[in-house]
Amino acid sequence: MTTANLETKNTTAVAGWLAAAETRAVAANEPAWVLERRRRAARVAAALPFPGREQELWRRTDFNALTLDGLDPFAVAPHARNLDDLPAPLLERLAGETGPCALVAPRDSGVVLEQTHPTLQRQGVIVCSMERALREHAEQVKPLLGSLLATDYDRWTAIGEALHSGGAFVAVPEGVHAEVPVRLLQWLDAEDRLAAPRTLVVLGEGASITVSEEMLSPSGESPSLQLGATEVFVGAGAKLTFASLQDWGRNVYHYSNARARIERDGELQWIQVMLGGRMSKANAWYNLDGEGARAFVHGFMFGDHRQHFHLHTLQRHLKPHTTSDLLIKGCLKDRARSVYQGLIQVAEGAQRTDAYQANRNLLLSEQARADSIPGLEILANDVRCTHGATIGYVDAEQLYYLMTRGLAETAAKRLIVEAFFEPVLERIPLAHVREQLRDEIARKIG
Repeated sequence: MTTANLETKNTTAVAGWLAAAETRAVAANEPAWVLERRRRAARVAAALPFPGREQELWRRTDFNALTLDGLDPFAVAPHARNLDDLPAPLLERLAGETGPCALVAPRDSGVVLEQTHPTLQRQGVIVCSMERALREHAEQVKPLLGSLLATDYDRWTAIGEALHSGGAFVAVPEGVHAEVPVRLLQWLDAEDRLAAPRTLVVLGEGASITVSEEMLSPSGESPSLQLGATEVFVGAGAKLTFASLQDWGRNVYHYSNARARIERDGELQWIQVMLGGRMSKANAWYNLDGEGARAFVHGFMFGDHRQHFHLHTLQRHLKPHTTSDLLIKGCLKDRARSVYQGLIQVAEGAQRTDAYQANRNLLLSEQARADSIPGLEILANDVRCTHGATIGYVDAEQLYYLMTRGLAETAAKRLIVEAFFEPVLERIPLAHVREQLRDEIARKIG
């Protein structure tokens, strides 16, 4: 099938989804303001073309081979009565943690389980599905949802907004330090699924919380697609630790947008991990919108076989005396490919900005490829902004040294790769998740 014919076929599939999504929303008595936003997003999606290689941010990543007409954006699994009804891999993720947590579990196109915690309830912290939030917490959600992520950013974004289902809402009142973390466990049951969750995290002035988002699925033959969107609001003097951990099955196409706004003296610790999926494209923007705002971003990608990862970050310094520090690491073997595109923007008048951006890549085969494209856009004259990138192979002297100590070549490489990733792994806030990621890294090394 030619590219033009496939795009026509995909456009027809999208039109059918958009019409069905509106019909379902009306039948479910969705709040009028939500329905209107869904309709507006559908109009934008119908008017835009699919993004392609003529656009800089899509030049190295191509979703145009994905056939959409076999995907089901409305599959909903049965509601889970308790944890035992969740898929076994999710239970394994939960089993190793001894401490309490609140939980929201999106599955396919809906949320099957919501469990807050008595401690968080006493503190006034809201943890629930996005569907519940749209109905019960509209006064908090309505002015913020979609305020950081423009509907017309691209066609995939507009489709995700028009089809949105699932996702979570987390809100921490002013001055509250949440004593229990929140875990968002997203699961796709099988192939031929399309999920479009929306997540909103809001911290009042002086508040703090830890949230982890884990994306999992089995592997299948035919593709599935996730169109995720996350918006984060860190109030003045607040602190959020957010970990996004993607480990989809090998048939999944992943496209996500994350946007964060950090106000005066607020702090965001963001961890981004990309391990699974067939092709993944993630965009993450950090808006430092108050004096003294800070964003610390750490992440890694590890691809094997023909996996393709693309991460685009934007550090936006909008006010004076703001700080951002970003380190993204990539490791590739076989014929895997990674693309990192990062930009530091300093607005006019945002003096005394301190920004750093680094991308380090380790290649384990001659066929693997890493593209690193850092950049600066500075409109102030009293700043300290630096960026850099490295791409290289396993150090032969390090490998030789370990092998002379009795290690086989694979074991020696594993130690080198684990050491390469360790500065990022140690920042992941859940100990059991750290160990599972170490196991996955060891498995990929072989």
